[in-house]
Amino acid sequence: MIILGIHDGHCASACLMVDGELVALAAEERFTRLKNDYGYPKQAIEYCLSSASLSADDIDQVAFATMNLNAFHTKLKSIASFTSDQWLAVHHRYWKPRLYDGIEDRTIFHELAKDTRLSNQDHYYDFSEIDADYDFIRDMEVSRSIRLDGARRHLGTEAADRIVFYDHHACHAYYALFASPIRNDNTLIYTLDGGGDSTTSTLFRYMGGRVEELARSNSVDIGRIYREVTLLLGMKTGEHEFKVMGLAPYATDREARKSYQVFDGMFEVDGDMLLYAPDRRPKDNYFHLTTAFEGHRFDGIAAAAQRMVEDSVQLWFREMQAKYRSRHAVFAGGVAMNVKLNMLLAENPDLEEFYVAPSPTDDTLCVGACYMGEAASGQDAYRHLRPIRNAYVGPEFANGDIQNAILQTGANQKFTVMDDVSVTKVAKFLAEGKVISRCSGRMEFGARALGNRSILASPRDPSTVDKINRQIKYRDFWMPFAPVVIAERANDYLADLVDLDSYAYMMISAKTTDAGKEELGGAIHGSDMTARPQVLARDRNPGYYDIIKAFEGETGTGALLNTSFNLHGEPIVCTPEDAISTFERSDLDVLLMNETAMVRE
Repeated sequence: MIILGIHDGHCASACLMVDGELVALAAEERFTRLKNDYGYPKQAIEYCLSSASLSADDIDQVAFATMNLNAFHTKLKSIASFTSDQWLAVHHRYWKPRLYDGIEDRTIFHELAKDTRLSNQDHYYDFSEIDADYDFIRDMEVSRSIRLDGARRHLGTEAADRIVFYDHHACHAYYALFASPIRNDNTLIYTLDGGGDSTTSTLFRYMGGRVEELARSNSVDIGRIYREVTLLLGMKTGEHEFKVMGLAPYATDREARKSYQVFDGMFEVDGDMLLYAPDRRPKDNYFHLTTAFEGHRFDGIAAAAQRMVEDSVQLWFREMQAKYRSRHAVFAGGVAMNVKLNMLLAENPDLEEFYVAPSPTDDTLCVGACYMGEAASGQDAYRHLRPIRNAYVGPEFANGDIQNAILQTGANQKFTVMDDVSVTKVAKFLAEGKVISRCSGRMEFGARALGNRSILASPRDPSTVDKINRQIKYRDFWMPFAPVVIAERANDYLADLVDLDSYAYMMISAKTTDAGKEELGGAIHGSDMTARPQVLARDRNPGYYDIIKAFEGETGTGALLNTSFNLHGEPIVCTPEDAISTFERSDLDVLLMNETAMVRE
């Protein structure tokens, strides 16, 4: 069965699944160059079909993730395009009067709709009938018809007749389970995010070859609170939550304890859901937190929010695992991107297996929709659903494409171009302290760069962090980078690991050994000394592995610093042209594209 999966909310993406196996996946942002792009992922769809030499007529099902989207926010691409000031205006001018005074004033939405920066963005969907008076509940069918019409215009009537819409959180759940290697009976499936299809959290169970829903709620506000803390701290909500997690360990115990009092006892397990304790739910999270945190230090607030997530979700897992006598768990949704939380969940001695599939946020909803479509295709269909063993299913470019890009951009007039560069030469560059960007092979999917669209450097010198932050990435000073460690050296550098496969996609943090602290100083957190590792076996990516192995031969260290190949606020690069543009606008030392290197003198 051939299924085209589509996610058209923020982080829009498309994928192709053939007989239960993922063969192509890409986010629309990689083509449009708008981070977290919204809407119909036309270019990603066309990539997926062309990569498999298929047309729309070959598709057995078009699987849309998420039953109902807010067409107004999709039209304005709010999470991708709103500034923090615009989010604050929505809070102050719409939500505060509505929640505190019972007054609904949509003036701010009319103003946003007139902002040409927002209203003139590219779209494939026809949003001409969507205006600032759009009501998500009242106009739900309008949104659905817009989506159907867009798919019909692009894919044709026959393919559009095979469209099926799937629930947002069910897509998260199916992805969490079937993208993982876990197939044990009585596996619990947890989802938790900021909201989708009027739900923020679900609990499913895999039993007897079937997935059953146990509970769902729209009142589990963990993800929403973390999002509001991000905005309260002056960062971009819906994008910079990872910065709150990175900031948290820098707080003193005193400041962390002071701020945590705001959250202490706020949540409890009620039935199968993690809900507010009696009389603890505020009218509005943002304004409640703004008042409660007045006079608190920024790092203390971050630490409190992180502890709130960790304590609450661990409580939920413990009680559900005990209630259902389960020793197997998988996790998805935006909150599952919190690698420090995942580290604590993985350390639970009552769990035999715990797994977080790569990038379990909205950009993989399309994969969950495909798994749901395949599962519904027949009695034994579950047996055909294959776990993800390889995240490298995006576009790749031949040497001829690379040479054309170099000539067309004139990069050969600005930089030294070297052909047939060996892994030994690359390793020597790294050992000399050069920072290398790599655009080679098929692009990985998701928020984590896994080597084929990465910036690489020696992890041995902590000053490398400052160099990359100041000259290349322009990131906040407190944000750590991450190590990629070859599998046979993982236990030398990382402590208390569970199954090594669980660390293949940078989804779970790990404590470091003394050797890890010494040799990976530039690629671990500067305060708590944890790492967000990619543990790499050679069969997953031989070319990438061989570079690290050659670096080990030069230095004795079987690891590198790895961060995504992009400038701050931009999507990860996709094409050779993207790579050259980013190289030109930064102070990277070397750009490696397949075996061709461009060197800045």
